[in-house]
Parts: sequence; C-alpha cells; structure tokens
Amino acid sequence: MRRKQVLRGLVVMVLLCVGGWMLLRPAPALPPVSSSPPVSMRVEDAGVPDVAPVVEMAEAADAGLWLTATLEGGRPFEGEARVGAAFISDGDRGWWEAELRQGTGRARPERLEDLANVREWMEAPVTVSAQGGVVGPVEVPSAPRYEVMAFAPDGTIWWAEHVPASPPMTGVVDLGVVKARPPTGVRVRLEGARNIPGTFSVRMSRGIGPDEDVERVSRLLPVLALAAPELIHAMDEDVFLPLVTDGETRLAPVPPDFSVWLVLRTPAGKRSKSLEVPLREGSVEPVTLDVAKLFPEGVGGTVTLRGRVLLGDMGRPLGPATVKPADGEPIPFGEDGRFTVEDVPAWGPTVFTVSRESPEQGRPVAPREWRFTFTPTAGMQGVVEVDWRVPAYRWLVLRMDGFTQSQLMERSRVPYPVYLLERRDAEGGWRDVPAQEFLPEEDGVAVSLVEPGTYRVQVASSPFAARPSSVARVGDDAQEMEVRLSPEMAPPPSCELHVFKNGQPRSGVGVSAGGMYRSLPRVGGRTDTAGRWPMGPVNTDELPLMLYGDDGELWDGDGAEACRRSGVIEVRL
Repeated sequence: MRRKQVLRGLVVMVLLCVGGWMLLRPAPALPPVSSSPPVSMRVEDAGVPDVAPVVEMAEAADAGLWLTATLEGGRPFEGEARVGAAFISDGDRGWWEAELRQGTGRARPERLEDLANVREWMEAPVTVSAQGGVVGPVEVPSAPRYEVMAFAPDGTIWWAEHVPASPPMTGVVDLGVVKARPPTGVRVRLEGARNIPGTFSVRMSRGIGPDEDVERVSRLLPVLALAAPELIHAMDEDVFLPLVTDGETRLAPVPPDFSVWLVLRTPAGKRSKSLEVPLREGSVEPVTLDVAKLFPEGVGGTVTLRGRVLLGDMGRPLGPATVKPADGEPIPFGEDGRFTVEDVPAWGPTVFTVSRESPEQGRPVAPREWRFTFTPTAGMQGVVEVDWRVPAYRWLVLRMDGFTQSQLMERSRVPYPVYLLERRDAEGGWRDVPAQEFLPEEDGVAVSLVEPGTYRVQVASSPFAARPSSVARVGDDAQEMEVRLSPEMAPPPSCELHVFKNGQPRSGVGVSAGGMYRSLPRVGGRTDTAGRWPMGPVNTDELPLMLYGDDGELWDGDGAEACRRSGVIEVRL
C-alpha cells in the first residue's frame, strides 16, 4: 500500500516537471516572409462587388513610382489597357518658352505639359470587378504628365490624363476613376441592293467640327487606333470597307467628330456623291443608303478584259510584267504578254499601268511603266479582247570628252550635274520633255526616247547654269543618235548674294535658289559671317531666290537682273 502511494507521487512529480519545461521553453522561430515585388492578378468576376486586392499601395510606393486607375463601366471589364509617361522634348520646351517671352500672339498651349508626348505605351494588367476594373499598379518613370487608356471589344474606350504639381519620384500616381466612353459610329444598312450581285463598299472620312473640339478629339485618336485599327486606318487612307447586303454593317468606334462623310461604291466600281451623316457622341447611329437614289443612272456593269501587251510595232510580246487597274491589285503575266482582268467597269474609262520587272543588263528595251486607258463602248459586255503596245526605246546619246567631263564635275554642286531632255515643238521653240532613263556611260549619258523628233540635252552644273548640247533629228527608223557637248571656252560670269540687316551683314540666313527650268532641283545654303553666299557661274534668265531665318521666310524675289548688271545681288532685310 505504501509502495503504491510512493509510485503515485513520483508520477505526479514527473508530470509537473514536463509541464513546467513546456511553459518555460522559447517559442519556435517563424519562417522569414519574402519581400516579393508587387504582383497584379486578373480575377474573373464571381458576383463579388468589391475589387480583389492587388497589393498594398504603401508597399508598392516603397519600391518606386507606380501608376493606377479605376475603370468604371457598369459591368466587368473586358479588353486591354495601356499606360504611358509623357515627356517634353527640348525643342518643344524652347519654342513654348520663347513664345511666352515674346508674346507674339500665335496660338500655343496654355500649359507646357500639353506639349508632352508619350514615347512608349506600356501594357497594363487589369483586375476585374463587377463594375469595371483597376489598372495596375504599373511601375512608371518620373514624368510631367501621365495617361491611361483602355478599350473593350464593343468599342467602349477609357482615357484620362494626370498632370502632377511636379514630377513625382516615388509613391503612387492615382488617376482616379476613369469613366467609360461608349463608342461613336454608324450602322449602315443598304436598301435596294439585295438583287445586285457583288459586294458594295463604303469609304468614310472625318467631318471636323469647331476648333475647340479638334484638340479634345485628337487626344482620343491613339486609343481609337488600338481599339479599331482597321477602321481607323481605312479612314486615314481613304480605303473602302465592305458592306453586307442583308442586315447592318457596324462601323465603330470612330472619332467623335461633328459628322462623317460616306461614299458608296457599287460592285462595278461606280461611286456615289459624298453624303454627310451627323454623329452623336457615344451613340452608333443607324444610316440607310438607298442604292436607287444614290445611283439614279444605275449601278453599272462589268466586263472581263482579256488581252496581251506587245513591244512597239514588231508584234513581239513584252515579256514578264504586271498590269494594275487604278483601284486594284497588280496582275502578273508571263513571256507571252497575255493577261486577264475581271470585273472591269463597263460604264466608264479605267486606267491601267503596265510595269515591267527588273530591267535587263545594259540599256532597257522599253519603259519600266506605261499607262493605258480602257474606254468601254455602249452595250459592251462579257469578254473584251484588247492589244496594247508599249513603245520600244530609241536612244539619244550625249558624248563628252574627258576634259569636258572634268570641267563639268568641277563646276557642279551636289546634286548636280543634272541632264534635261528638250524637244523642238511645231513653232521652233524648245520644251523640256520627260524621260525615264538617263544612263551614265563611259563617255557620256544615254537618254531614252519614245517618239521621233528633234532633240537636244541641257547639261546643268547648277539650277542657274546650264548649256545645251548639239541637236539631232531622230526619225522613225533610228535606234540611236548622238549629240555632243563641247568644252566651254569661258564660264559665264559669277554672281554672289549679299544680305544686310540694319546696315550690317547678316550671317546664317538660309538661301534657296532655282533657275528657269522648274524641273531642275533647287540648291541652298547659308550666308557666311560676312553675309555672303557665293553662287558661282550664272547664265539663266530667271533666278528665283528665297531667304529664311529661324522664325520663317524673310524675303523672296528674282536676282537675274542684278547678276547681269553687277554680279552682286544685295538684299536688305
């Protein structure tokens, strides 16, 4: 009995010791918490009205500068978002500050920050909620202005900007709540087109509203280009868009302008007059285009053009090339020169361009491009056969000896020397005519001709110094004729431009000078420290000059008479 009491006492003592040790032992260390960068997750809406937390903004601010915005749309957000930091170029800043100092009265933005442009748009994650979503946070650099844009598949867009008091360095740039902008556009329905085979199409162009709306609308163009790239491209480039015959064609979103202009094109290529349709911002308006009213003389028919392209009068096929309608894609044809073009308008002329492939080595045998006009006759239908002839080249070869070539190069200024083809007209005068080829050769230049006549070549070392070659008569049977340019015994008198302002030479004035041949490129430069610009030899009857400075045009006039009289053109600004 006593033994049992002793054992019971020992057990109690052991339990008390174990309990005391467990109470007094140190607590186990917790595993370290990783300091991961902010992570944004897209959460599918499950009927929960609140936005799922993205990250603690204080933690994000500690890591740098972060941008966020709330998209409000009345339903869960679907689409894409972008954010951008806008910067001001040194040139824009200098111009704005100069305008502010000078007070010229010319239009300039009220805020310097309005000149800031986004250099790169960054894709932004969006956390979806029942009423829209939250953009970001997205890490951004310090900038004077920030923008956020988003777009949904139905054409709804969001856009907002934020101009902080000063460019922030750390923390959070919160653009706040950005309201949805419903799409602006039209729903086009065709009336009277159901029984007409083929596809109708429409061209859209903007109807710009009052000046005060232009800037506001222009800020939306980047997001519209993202939301509807094909539609905005078509408006910018005057591209026709296909329309459905049954039902409506939705054309949205478009810029919320005052109106939009529509041109309807029939399957045969006939175009209606331009029709102005008023727009209502935030609404896709119904528009009905009545085919019978827009085309009272009918929609026109088409024919299939089947033909061949021959070289000159020899009856030989031109060889590999393409034929392209004015409003169509190029159609290749092979060595036999034969081609087929379908759906050619039968109600009016169509211009086609035949383009040859890369020319062969040496002198080409024909022009690289040549245009033909197909003019249908009344009642023409079905398949129409045509033969087109591209003229075979004749050649006028300008010969110069080595001394003459060296003399010409020495007196020429870039991009000269330049050669100009002239043809004698019925009255005996000389007129410059186009030529596709001026091919340098060892002792001269070969110039392409497409018809007989009397020709010469003007050789220009500048727009105001040119002299003609000898003359050659090129007949029907001639394949090549030569003309020559002889050495110049003495150059024409030189001329120089002097520019003054307030009686003092004006340096750094820009100069643009031309000559009597409008097809010759102009040359330019700037006056030196003495206000002078040397022109070199001048033998032209016309010498149009234009002087300009950093703030625009300063003077324009003709200096030919002054050059002939004294060799100096003085301009006093």
